[in-house]
Amino acid sequence: MRFCSAAAWLFILLLAASDGYAQKKTDRLASVMRTYHGYNMFDGAVLVAENGKILYQEAFGMANREWNIPNTVDTKFMIGSVSKPLTAMLMLIQVQKGLISLDKTIADYLPEFRGKPGAVISIRQLLNHTSGMPNYDIIKDFFPRISRQHFERGNYIKVYMDSALSFTPGTRYYYSSWGYFTLGYIMERVTGKSYAQLMKEDIFDKTGMKSSGSYFHTQVVSERATGYDYVPGGYQSADFRDQSNTMGTGDIYSTVGDLFRFHLAISNNSLIGKSLTEEMLTPGIKPADYGYGWFNKNFKYTATDSVPVNFHLGMTEGFISFFLRIPSTNSMVVILCNSSPTDFFGITKNLVSLLYNKPVRVKQPLHKVVEQIIGEKGAAAAVETFQRLKEDTAQYYADWISMNFITEQLLTLKRYEDARIIGENNVREFNRDLVMVTMGNVYLALQRKDDAKRYYEKALVLYPGYEEAKNRLKELEEKKEP
Repeated sequence: MRFCSAAAWLFILLLAASDGYAQKKTDRLASVMRTYHGYNMFDGAVLVAENGKILYQEAFGMANREWNIPNTVDTKFMIGSVSKPLTAMLMLIQVQKGLISLDKTIADYLPEFRGKPGAVISIRQLLNHTSGMPNYDIIKDFFPRISRQHFERGNYIKVYMDSALSFTPGTRYYYSSWGYFTLGYIMERVTGKSYAQLMKEDIFDKTGMKSSGSYFHTQVVSERATGYDYVPGGYQSADFRDQSNTMGTGDIYSTVGDLFRFHLAISNNSLIGKSLTEEMLTPGIKPADYGYGWFNKNFKYTATDSVPVNFHLGMTEGFISFFLRIPSTNSMVVILCNSSPTDFFGITKNLVSLLYNKPVRVKQPLHKVVEQIIGEKGAAAAVETFQRLKEDTAQYYADWISMNFITEQLLTLKRYEDARIIGENNVREFNRDLVMVTMGNVYLALQRKDDAKRYYEKALVLYPGYEEAKNRLKELEEKKEP
């Protein structure tokens, strides 16, 4: 009879302990996500990886509510602006091939931009959002007047190519989806291939991302989720957007597993070399620290703990996604949700906390209570309930992003008085620039222009670079002129 050595037994015991420890961590991750789903805060799929291996993945809720089809970990979700890290990678692949230079300008590749304000913007500045090119929110009625329209590529750039730049390129940060559409169009023109074909050949095929693609609404995509919005009293199907105006910025669908494969490709430098990868993941201009397609900064997951990460948020009609990488441990968290909104930062913080063995307790989200009360008793009763329950910090928490989204929803539904009541509560509770702009938009809809002006000005005090606030003030001043 042969006996194992003491060293061998020690190895076996350590391996067993490690497996048991990982299982406990997996159980805690599952418990947190099931709590969020129970609070009506998450419908979708989630994946957590540690040290380059999948630790936990699970799906919740319905992929299609009309047919009661549940989400699975293989369900395909629209990922919104999480498409931008993929577009940035695709551009860097073309750079690596020698087809495109980071320091050449838009006009070098798109001659129709010559003589236009954006002609001098470099590819590098488009990638790191320092171009000064405006975003679509400068057009007050972009949703739905333009968002629902179909555009050929050349016609869509005419929507914005004459727009004045917000600042001298390279001097500041300003997030621009139009900038990433321009990147996609440049790649199409240079390679002679569609963005969808190039993405498939250069990224999806090479990484095994077989469940990802560039979406267009006439396609039939198997196992693709439908997007929904939470509304007071339940759900509604999300609005339609023609994906012809989101190429490069938000038209990708994917799965949690495919995004894990993309994470590994970045970690292994299998798509681009180490030097370009490091450049992509280097923090850019403060405060955003945006590199090429990623926010690269410290992620604070508890009051005292943080870790350097790469992350991106995606939001598109009825979908929210959040993708976070921790390069130091080759770990990642991705959530893909087909019911909007949700507390994506809160969910991700708790999942990262569990990765680092920190205690987590999921409190009940106040905005879900507010949604329910609005549906049952109205906005005034909802605010009264909010004010009473916010004192119970042991049981409840208030997420300002989700509370602000309720105001935006009511505004979209043209329930202006309800929007005013919730919005006024929000500005008392949350000193945030977006909350102030939303309040300004509500007052504008109510024709209370002086109040609208006051809140746009408050937003600019909080963030002087807020372009939407500047544009709304400019519009109000222009309308005063005889």
